[in-house]
Amino acid sequence: MDQTLLSINHPELEKPAASSRSLRMPSDLPAFQVLCDFDGTITTTDVTDTILEAFALPAFREWQCRWERGEITSRECLSRQVELIQADLPTLMRFAADLPIDEGIVTLAQRCAQHGIPLIIVSDGIDRFIEAVLRRHGLLYIPVISNRLICDGNGSLSLGSPYASPDCLIGAGTCKCAVAGFFGLSLKETMYIGDGRSDRCISTMAQKVYAKGGLREWCDLQGIACEPFETLTEVTERLFRKVGCFA
Repeated sequence: MDQTLLSINHPELEKPAASSRSLRMPSDLPAFQVLCDFDGTITTTDVTDTILEAFALPAFREWQCRWERGEITSRECLSRQVELIQADLPTLMRFAADLPIDEGIVTLAQRCAQHGIPLIIVSDGIDRFIEAVLRRHGLLYIPVISNRLICDGNGSLSLGSPYASPDCLIGAGTCKCAVAGFFGLSLKETMYIGDGRSDRCISTMAQKVYAKGGLREWCDLQGIACEPFETLTEVTERLFRKVGCFA
């Protein structure tokens, strides 16, 4: 395993951010929470990447290449890319809302709500795009922790990262390890679902990891235990079967 990740400590946010409300777990169920990535996990494509391809100036690819070479953090990369988007917010929201999702998120959300298990979306993507997708599918009740899209009076866009941490090893705008405790449970009481690079650090510390795509490949290379999946319906069935409350 990557020795840097072996030595990771729980990072703290750069500055205090308003945390989501605490949720009380039923006494007859295991105390755990489900944290789920958004881009490529709940959606079938990366929403931010798709929007950049459709609406950003071509220079966004240069920032992407610099990030892939390790010259800049993912937070700086996304911040620079957002500034290159050439569309107004309503256009972006309509576009995002039409992107396809893994319909299994509906069942997962219903089961978690039914059994009092916190389900939180933790994303290094952008809040307004996530909001558009969730609204389209009646899922706005799921708490979301992510970067924020800021639109000034002239229509210019910029990125806010209230959940960044100076200790985040991948330099993410949303440090998933740092925000995992917002709902009163620890990483060792966390079931994590993800597919990509921003999911790596938290996957080394979560109680259980459900992984697909690039995250699954990385976990295999690093010797990190994970359960591979293709759909969130699979995750829901396995998760609730294990705690004896899947019906």
